[in-house]
Amino acid sequence: MARARKSNLGFGVMLVVVGGVLLVTRFALVGTAPAWLLGLGVGLALIAIVGSSYGALVGGMILLGLGSGMLLGDRGVGGLPNGSWILLGLGAGFVGIWVLALILKLRRHWWPLVPGVVLLAVGGARFYRHFALIPPEVMVAVRTWWPALLVVAGAWILIRALRS
Repeated sequence: MARARKSNLGFGVMLVVVGGVLLVTRFALVGTAPAWLLGLGVGLALIAIVGSSYGALVGGMILLGLGSGMLLGDRGVGGLPNGSWILLGLGAGFVGIWVLALILKLRRHWWPLVPGVVLLAVGGARFYRHFALIPPEVMVAVRTWWPALLVVAGAWILIRALRS
C-alpha cells in the first residue's frame, strides 16, 4: 500500500510539473527545450525528495543543470557563450547531486564531484578567458593538457584499488 502511495505521489508530482512547464511556455518567453528540461528536472528532484530516490535525484539534477545552462546561454547572461553556460550548469548539477544526497541522507557517493568539478573548471576557464584575466599561453596549455589530469586521477584510483 505504501509503495502504491509513493508511486501515485511521484506520478502526481510529475503531472503537475509538466503541466506547469507547458503553462509557463505559453505565457513567458522561454525556449521550449530549456523549459522542458527544467520542468522534468524539477519533477525528478521532487520525486527524489519525496520518495528518497537517488536515481531520480541524479536525473533531476542533471536535467536542471543542463536546462539552466541552456536558458542562461540563450539569454546571453554575462556576455558568455552558450557553451560556457551549459558547462557551468551541468557542473553545478553534478555538485548539486552530491550536496542534496548528503542533505537527504540518500547515499554517500563522491562520484558526482568528479564530473562536477571538471565541468565547473572547464566552464570557469572559458569564463576567465572571456575577460582575458588569464594569459592566452596559459589557456592553450590548460586546454591541451587537462586530459592528463584525468589520466593521473585514473592511475591513482587504479593503484589504490590494486593495493587493497
